[in-house]
Amino acid sequence: MSSIAKFRRVLKGQLRGQSQAGAAGFTEYWTDAEIGQTCRDCGHAWRDRFWTPLLTLWAFLSQVLHNGSCREAVALVLGGQAAAGDLPACSADPSAYGQARRRLPLEVLRSGVRHVGRRLRDEVGATITWCGRRVWLVDGTTCSMPDTPDLQAAFGQSGRQAAGCGFPVAKVVALFCWASGAVLEAAIGPLKMSELRLWRELWPVLSAGEIVLGDRFYCTFYDIVGVMRRGCDALFRLHQSRPADLRWGRRLGRHDRLVTWLRPTWQGRPRGMKRSAWKALPETLTVRLIRFAVDVPGFRSRAITVATTLLDPVAYPAWKIAALYRDRWLIELRFRDIKTTMGMDVLRGKTADVVRKEIYMHLMAYNLIRCLMAQAAARHDRPLHRLSFAGTVDRLNALAPYLWLYDGTPRAEALYELLLGWIARDPVPDRPNRVEPRAIKRRPKEYDRLNRPRDQMRKALVRK
Repeated sequence: MSSIAKFRRVLKGQLRGQSQAGAAGFTEYWTDAEIGQTCRDCGHAWRDRFWTPLLTLWAFLSQVLHNGSCREAVALVLGGQAAAGDLPACSADPSAYGQARRRLPLEVLRSGVRHVGRRLRDEVGATITWCGRRVWLVDGTTCSMPDTPDLQAAFGQSGRQAAGCGFPVAKVVALFCWASGAVLEAAIGPLKMSELRLWRELWPVLSAGEIVLGDRFYCTFYDIVGVMRRGCDALFRLHQSRPADLRWGRRLGRHDRLVTWLRPTWQGRPRGMKRSAWKALPETLTVRLIRFAVDVPGFRSRAITVATTLLDPVAYPAWKIAALYRDRWLIELRFRDIKTTMGMDVLRGKTADVVRKEIYMHLMAYNLIRCLMAQAAARHDRPLHRLSFAGTVDRLNALAPYLWLYDGTPRAEALYELLLGWIARDPVPDRPNRVEPRAIKRRPKEYDRLNRPRDQMRKALVRK
């Protein structure tokens, strides 16, 4: 049996090098000391065993970056040991790693997302602003997962699917930085929970002077007031239930008006709101409505009306607001990076706690990849938003084993500079007003659909 000294030597020496090089210098955004302090702040106590919180986190990160299994994550760690000339100090069976993931508090991963997101936001957002102000993008998405009783009870599935034939679905609402693309915070809930309820859990993250940008779903009296009470401004597409008649109100320009909204009636209040909170809302709210035409062939909308609390037409011209609202689509691209490129669309966990940890770890891995892209953009003077996220992930996974193997040597530094250069020289083509059909070319295989519970279909096969 390996001694504690051997474990300590491995973790502080070879495996610590793996955490740094394998994550391509990520520890400068969340250092080992900060990870340990976060675990202690969350009340997590651990013994000096092989799967410490630090090693568990980096193995989890490797698993997410490779979109692999727990078996693969353990193999990456033990393979790194073997390549360094050390005999593996742990069994290749992934059960111990799975237990370590379950022991790790969820709040550690959530704090990691916030920590890395804030650091990247402060690094990039100081130089990239909109009219001198920081902008947040908010939206929601969903993730599928295995069909287990625990996950069905925690998240539920679509009502259009019969029991035993569908998959549980989690709803995720996230707050993205417009300048850096980083995720600062996210809220997770069951499928049938309102997206607005999850969004309101993110309000404490907002700071005075910021702007929140979202689609029409967030354009409610209560949510705009909530954003304003945080000292922020809102820019949402006008909700379809509100009239878009610009003949009323004070004219600021062509298709640009100041209008007054009345507080919703008690019957029209948000579900679950107490009467005291409803009475605390202002009786009126002044908003600015701006309508702009969309003359791009293939785009679905021909005219868009937005509602905003940016009331000054001189400081915030209508054309600038229209251009900013178009950037709302960036959040759809960021979710595509996380769900499609990194594989968060279909999760692997079998329990609700592990699924939530998977989601936060995907968000943390996404933030760390954006950090690597920001380093490449700054080093080679490239626009951050033009760099390829998928290309960065591919190149990192290709070079990570060699960065670890030569950690602490000039060759590792040269490889790291090579990695940054590859990332910087792989811009996404500039395709303004790109139009693509939302259709699938590859046909599914000719198998019957599982439209009944699996045990019933098994019995039907046996009877045949």
